[in-house]
Amino acid sequence: MEDSKHIDYGALVGWASSQAGDRISLRMQSVTKPPPHERDDVHSHIYLMDRNQAVQLANYLFEISGQSRPSRRGRGLFARLFG
Repeated sequence: MEDSKHIDYGALVGWASSQAGDRISLRMQSVTKPPPHERDDVHSHIYLMDRNQAVQLANYLFEISGQSRPSRRGRGLFARLFG
């Protein structure tokens, strides 16, 4: 799957996401040299994925970083009062 002729290396410096129909568009920006950076030094890569792929990527990143997933929102008022 990996062909060294087609691997791009760089340091991640920014990202953004947006909805693209039923898919998620993930734009990642990287640089290949140390600062200070000029506008032409920043390279953008855009990836389209479905929601399942986005969840799998997020879970993978939490796992390899050793961080825990964010907790779900607190219990609602009704559950706190009568739970």
